[in-house]
Amino acid sequence: MSDNSAKLSLPYLQASQAQKHVTHNEALRILDSVVQLSVIAADLTDPPATPADGDRYLVPAGATGSWAGQDGSLAVWTDSAWSFLAPNIGWLAWVADLGQMQAYDGTAWVLAGAPGDLQNLDLVGISTTADATNRLAVSSPNTLLTHAGTGHQVKVNKAAAADTASLLFQSNWSGRAEMGTVGNDDFQIKVSADGATFNTALLADADTGRVSFPSGTDGLSPAEFGNGPLVTTAYVASQYPGPIANATGLLGSNYNYPASFAHDPARAPHLPAGFRHAGYYAGKTAMTEKIPVDPNQVYRLESYLMQEGQSGDWSAYANGERHSQYMGLDFFDAEGVQIESQHHMRHRQGGTDSLTTLAAPLTPGDTTITLSDAAGWNEDIADASARGVTVFAYRDGNGRLYDQYSRLVEYGLFDLGQVNKTTQVVTLNQPLPASLGNPDDTNGTWPAGTPIANSSATAGWRSCFYDALYVAQTDKWYRSLSHIGGLDLSGTNEGLNFPPGTAFVQPFWLANYSNRPGGWSGHPDTGPTHGLWVTGVSVRAEPLAALKPVTTGASAGRMDLKVPVSDFDTGTVALAAPSVTVAGV
Repeated sequence: MSDNSAKLSLPYLQASQAQKHVTHNEALRILDSVVQLSVIAADLTDPPATPADGDRYLVPAGATGSWAGQDGSLAVWTDSAWSFLAPNIGWLAWVADLGQMQAYDGTAWVLAGAPGDLQNLDLVGISTTADATNRLAVSSPNTLLTHAGTGHQVKVNKAAAADTASLLFQSNWSGRAEMGTVGNDDFQIKVSADGATFNTALLADADTGRVSFPSGTDGLSPAEFGNGPLVTTAYVASQYPGPIANATGLLGSNYNYPASFAHDPARAPHLPAGFRHAGYYAGKTAMTEKIPVDPNQVYRLESYLMQEGQSGDWSAYANGERHSQYMGLDFFDAEGVQIESQHHMRHRQGGTDSLTTLAAPLTPGDTTITLSDAAGWNEDIADASARGVTVFAYRDGNGRLYDQYSRLVEYGLFDLGQVNKTTQVVTLNQPLPASLGNPDDTNGTWPAGTPIANSSATAGWRSCFYDALYVAQTDKWYRSLSHIGGLDLSGTNEGLNFPPGTAFVQPFWLANYSNRPGGWSGHPDTGPTHGLWVTGVSVRAEPLAALKPVTTGASAGRMDLKVPVSDFDTGTVALAAPSVTVAGV
């Protein structure tokens, strides 16, 4: 049997032992030292000079004097001398000067519950329960993360770009906002009203750092300014010499020009840049932006163009390597919907306008139309566009009622011989379609007195700038000049007037129209790289122009216009009928 206890090494009383009180008192002294252990300090390397009886200390590493060689021991001052007790693993001691509990780990005294004891925990829940998905869970009015001397970072790491690293904000455990890198490395801020569908409010591109607002923005300008994009001073400056953005290439790109027109600062008529279309005719191409106009005014249309020379013998062709060029305008109503000829043209029979009014109500499903006057309705043109009906009572989405512009048009509703000009009744070859019904009436009925006409249409484009133009020389810049103005209420699609309903126009080109693979209509195939340059497109009001309505004849309702023409030699300006002029620069 051992002479001492296994844990505290307390001396046992031995059989027939003399002075048993000495052994017993030694055991009590050890118990008095270690039970409910509290020490004064744990970081003194020099023993205190005047300790009191029963004072206890934890001896740190590197202790000196009478503590030398006792690293980690419990030092107890008793009977005017230091005694030392070797701790066992798991002993706990309250260190008074630090106000903390320390534990002996077999090598040194460490903070009880210190970080070393909290590594690699499976779950941590603070005032709430953590789970396998939320391994750290905190329930608290606030959570504070602060610096340790200088700054502080919160890091959210993901394994790969296609994964998610984000902060998710919830309402009643349903997601409402998320910020972070979601599915890629672009930084996003997204919001949701239901936790299922998220809308991206802000996106910062990881490659460029450029910020976009995919869902749009509000509040950057007054609501009265409309909902279009904000513009820069460079954009505003590029609207020279008229309201066409980047007309002269000042933005340094091909913005607003067709995608097939490449920005070329090396070739331009003393302007920032030209725009080059290469090669074959590629169909109708248009500028991106629409230009607001006042159709009651006259506008000056200007543009520059240059046909590239092409090596080879082109003497067999009347125009050599020069190709036919077209440039014109498309027209749009206040809602930005394109106006076609059928939306305002009307049939004329023998010079008599078909525009009249209903003499009796008209409802979808009816098979006859009773007119006030059928004199101008078609008797001899078989084309379906001349055998249709236009109701001139069209209202757009804003409730605006248009004058002699309508999208209520249907072709082929009657056959030749079905217009009775004695009874003023048109017999339809099918029931009146619902598409021609009155949207303001529950039955779709148009009342008597509603304006109505026999439809008409024409093919082709309005080449208002120039039509089938061949420049005189290649590799030379030319400036074209033409005019358009006034409102055409004749129903004839007058080329010099705006069609009724016009609120916007948009320039277009039929570039290198006659350059086709294999040649076309007396023109050579000059190849897929043969260039045409354009620039300086301008649509500007001509304040000195004059307008006069035509009141008689087959084109009554159109506007005649005269425009200023200057004479350098005489120093005079006179008004003359407009024409397309093309002059070298």
